Amino acid sequence: MKNFQNKHVLITGGARGIGKQIGVEFAKKGANIIICDLDKKFFNPEEFKSNIKDIENLGVKCFGYQLDVTNVEEIKTIREQILKDIGKIDIIVNNAGIVFGGKFLELSIDQHKKTYDVNTQGIINMLHVFLPDLISQQESHIVNIASASGFTALPGGASYASSKAAVSSFSESLRIELIKEGHKHVGMTIVSPAYVNTGMFDGVKEPTFIPMLTTEKLAKKIVQAVNKNKLFVLEPAFIKTIPLLKAVLPRFIFDFLGNILGGFNSMDVWKGHNKK
Repeated sequence: MKNFQNKHVLITGGARGIGKQIGVEFAKKGANIIICDLDKKFFNPEEFKSNIKDIENLGVKCFGYQLDVTNVEEIKTIREQILKDIGKIDIIVNNAGIVFGGKFLELSIDQHKKTYDVNTQGIINMLHVFLPDLISQQESHIVNIASASGFTALPGGASYASSKAAVSSFSESLRIELIKEGHKHVGMTIVSPAYVNTGMFDGVKEPTFIPMLTTEKLAKKIVQAVNKNKLFVLEPAFIKTIPLLKAVLPRFIFDFLGNILGGFNSMDVWKGHNKK
């Protein structure tokens, strides 16, 4: 998508962190921003204007809707309200996510289930409702936030990593399905970053060669990818080698590297989600 001027960009989990910064970067290009988030306090009338001033100060419009991506009926209601208030969206960024860190058996079934409900099913829910609008546009784009953990093992985050692996597989499959149905104008970008300094992985130990990403750097990469219709955003650069290393190295060597470089130990000191 070459021109973002006056486009409507919907971002789930857009109240803070990666989602908020993606909104800022798209706003810099002239796009209007639609923030959807579960955080009721963010949309408090007394605070909302202050919360979005860094977007509106860029000369664009910013709208906000409290939304639970696990609730399909709520998504349908919000879609109708967006159509009434703004019109059809041009870009959707499925960013809402959750993590429960800890050993597999120490987490409850409800925690495992909620991880999939938000990270994976939430994206399916959003696209099942909004995809017809995207298809009806002359040009549109889907951005799904996955994770580098979807490429490899993440002890202490098994449900999180696998929920993000599912996002990648779903996105690639949907992209081909759209092309086969004659909808090449609907672009797809799958974002698979390592740890990002949002507070979501507070306390984790950064693996060797994989430094903590800033939200600013990642958001810029995402907007650039949509601009160039790139399928993948893999950051930092070392992430790009993981699928190749898994394919060519004997398993015991790959496991050794995962341990010695810290990839398999990074969640051992995870403290929890520190909202920033």
